Amino acid sequence: MIGLKVASDRALLDALALLVDDLDPTPESVAVRARSALVERSSSDMITMRLLSDSVHAPGRPRELAFTGLDLRFDPVVGGWEVTGPARAGTSVVARWPGGQVTAAVAAGRFHVERVPFGPVRFVLRGADASGRDHVTPWFVA
Repeated sequence: MIGLKVASDRALLDALALLVDDLDPTPESVAVRARSALVERSSSDMITMRLLSDSVHAPGRPRELAFTGLDLRFDPVVGGWEVTGPARAGTSVVARWPGGQVTAAVAAGRFHVERVPFGPVRFVLRGADASGRDHVTPWFVA
């Protein structure tokens, strides 16, 4: 009797899933971003940098984060952040956010990104070790 109830519940849930997919499908942009996130997350050739410190975040004030290999200073600007800092290795820094990214060269051990929007962001330090592998920060909210 219990097996029939589980099968019946499963059939109802499957029917509900089909109905939701028909009446309110996932927007293609969301599906593309989800696939991209899964590919990026499963990429084994990148090394994740560990967060060492995060300053107290007060509205309208700079925020500073330190990762192994990369320090970030976020200064508020209209519509987002100006990000600067030292990079202990690497040739460029890529700031990524949902729907965009920008690359900044590392010159004399420092980088500068004009504007990163508020919200989820991740930084990639290109060519950060002798093998040329990229180092990445975890995603965080800027």
